[in-house]
Amino acid sequence: MLGAMTEIPESGSVVFSSRLSLLTHPWLADHVAGGTVLLPGAGFAELALRAGDELGCELLAELVIEAPLPIPDRGGVQLRLEVTEPGAVGHRGFTVHSRRADAGPATPWTRHASGRLAPENARPDFDLTVWPPRGAEPVEDAATTLYEALAAGGYGYGPVFRGLRAAWTRGDEIFAEVALPADATAEGYGLHPALLDACLHAGFLRGGDDRGLVLPFAWTDVRLYAAGAGAVRLRLAPGGPDTVTLQLADPTGTPVASVESVLARPVAAEALRAASGVTAEQMFRVAWEPTTIRARQATLNAVAVAGPDDLRALAGTDPELLLLDVLGGDRVDAAEVHDAVAHVLATLQAWLAEPALADTRLLAVTHGAVAAEDGGEVADLSAAAVLGLLRSAQAENPGRVVLVDTDDTEESLRVLPDVLAAGDAQVALRKGVCYVPRLARAVTAQRPGPVFPPAGTVLITGGTGALGGMVARHLVREHGVRHLSLVSRRGPDAPGAAALVAELSALGAQVRVAACDVADRAALAAVLDAIPATAPLRGVVHTAGVLDDGVLPALDEQRLATVLRPKVDAAVHLHELTAGRDLDAFVLFSSAAGTLGNPGQGNYAAANGYLDALAWHRHAAGLPATSLAWGWWGRTSEIVEHLGDRELQRIDRLGILAFTQREGMELFDVALRAPDPVLVPAKFDLAAMRANTEPEHVPPLLRGLLRVGRRSVGGSTAASAGRLAEALATAPPEQRPAILLDVVRQEAAAVLGHVSADDFGPETVLFEVGFDSLTSVELRNRLTGLTRLRLPAGFAFEFPTVGMLAEELLRRIDAAATE
Repeated sequence: MLGAMTEIPESGSVVFSSRLSLLTHPWLADHVAGGTVLLPGAGFAELALRAGDELGCELLAELVIEAPLPIPDRGGVQLRLEVTEPGAVGHRGFTVHSRRADAGPATPWTRHASGRLAPENARPDFDLTVWPPRGAEPVEDAATTLYEALAAGGYGYGPVFRGLRAAWTRGDEIFAEVALPADATAEGYGLHPALLDACLHAGFLRGGDDRGLVLPFAWTDVRLYAAGAGAVRLRLAPGGPDTVTLQLADPTGTPVASVESVLARPVAAEALRAASGVTAEQMFRVAWEPTTIRARQATLNAVAVAGPDDLRALAGTDPELLLLDVLGGDRVDAAEVHDAVAHVLATLQAWLAEPALADTRLLAVTHGAVAAEDGGEVADLSAAAVLGLLRSAQAENPGRVVLVDTDDTEESLRVLPDVLAAGDAQVALRKGVCYVPRLARAVTAQRPGPVFPPAGTVLITGGTGALGGMVARHLVREHGVRHLSLVSRRGPDAPGAAALVAELSALGAQVRVAACDVADRAALAAVLDAIPATAPLRGVVHTAGVLDDGVLPALDEQRLATVLRPKVDAAVHLHELTAGRDLDAFVLFSSAAGTLGNPGQGNYAAANGYLDALAWHRHAAGLPATSLAWGWWGRTSEIVEHLGDRELQRIDRLGILAFTQREGMELFDVALRAPDPVLVPAKFDLAAMRANTEPEHVPPLLRGLLRVGRRSVGGSTAASAGRLAEALATAPPEQRPAILLDVVRQEAAAVLGHVSADDFGPETVLFEVGFDSLTSVELRNRLTGLTRLRLPAGFAFEFPTVGMLAEELLRRIDAAATE
């Protein structure tokens, strides 16, 4: 279980390092407590004993387990066991720390255990050669009875940890035979943790422990006499209040190990889940970090555009930079949001559609649309929605859109040209200081969560859907909510609504289900007015939403409205109609699409960007507000039912993992206690993302989390582009079409996740083999990077076969060479 050992010069201390995961140590999956996979307490003992053997400190004099060490489903944990220099009598202290295996260098370590090692060459003072011991009475069906009882108590032991084979009692003593299963090996271990942990299980045969879930906490004087035992005889006896003493021998009765004292203490399953890494590893916030920009005395040479008409008037010109000033408004006004987003969408579409502007960048300036400083707020809520749209525009058109949010101070306006020259894709300027957004681990559990009074009502929009139903069950089971108002478009007629009501009623809740378009203010007001005074409204959870995905050129005002109405209009109405009510919680289910700027989801990104801004607005006004910009829920939500296997595979390739329902609701509870009004619960496979991302292509928002090493010489996209250019320049004319054909085939296969390009011939029609508008944009971006050409968003639509794409690329490359 331990890997490398490093001696620290001059200090005399030694550091042991290792990596634990379900892949390297699959037996760990069989140790589950309270629904969480944990390193057993016996695992800490094994680690300490092994370190002691290396340092001539054979006695584990003391071990205190301070915090459980959860093992994640995917990836693993880095482990560090640090042993101090020897004291006056040779004793050494030690600590055990861990953090996720994919954590960056700035991620803090969690301390799990501490203790003391001592030099000793003791001989055992017991033997168990007489077996069973005289006077011991057998326990019938001991293993079956024990593990059924343990399962009912929250212990999820798998086969490797179900080691009890037989048991006898003699007064307060318990004798048992314990063994690893035949397919588990003890080789390489001092005392296999599963074997030692199973010895502790025998203590439950005494009964009478009503403390619930208990785990080993403190170990005293652990001695190992022989290594590699796969089966043992055990004597377990009381050692004091809540403690036991262990003596282990091999099947011949020869001593193997002894433990003077093990103290167990109760632990809540909720605490184990909280420690499982969900709170620390999957909850993020957008942190605006100050950055240094070099003063260049640059001037801003840009052509200002106010809308699509200005762009059309630029036909035939070739400006280097366009300036779009985004002015929304500080009101909570849904109509204003629709107008602002539609206007900027039309402007973007006119810009992208004009061939003469293919090499022109767009600088979009907003004014107080982000909360960039501690204690800051969002002043322009409509512009915050526009920013969501613009972030999607950035994703669909890499390198062509720059976003700057300014406080309009003289200092900020003065440095704006230098900021643009610095090359950051998104910045905020506050009194001349430049801030860049980075996704960072959120601070959690800083305030008590809301306590919903039993007589209060919680209203859930989208309440009969999968997410709404999940929240409803959770509020009833875990928060004790007894009055629910579930609102959805179809209400009682929604599929599964009747079954949901029956389930919640059986749990003791009174449930009202209403058919209501939450974007209809009058209809929503009627639902709120129907909540009885005896069960007043105390909480709102807004989960309703609709998707209508499409790249920017394919969107229109109707497709905007389809997505904005159930998110934005409903949130505005909920905000205004509950203004005079005493709420404990106001939770908005947003999406990371608004934060990350997902390509092909400009309308959805705008809608969720507004929800986040509304949460900031309410927070500044002293009102309860939590906006959760959720990552990937998988197939949990109905709004993603349209996604096919290829879309799901694309999400997997991006390194975004789906929440389980349990994880999602744990994060929901964490968010209610967090100080930030806007949080990003997201499950990233950072190791996979790191492996598949070139340093220059790390999304700016992820640069604090995704630390990619230096690129290998010749391993970047730029190097690949250089090799392609050289190959085309040196190849005979008749071979150049084949070179580009092979490039298109390889990139098309990569976009669809194919291992081989064999499925893509010259006549292959891309939209017949799985390409859509979004994947065609991804293919365009890849080809742009390799050829250094500015290709239109609809490039794959204009030239729909692999061969036609290759021919057009060659034509454009030759045309660019003659310019």
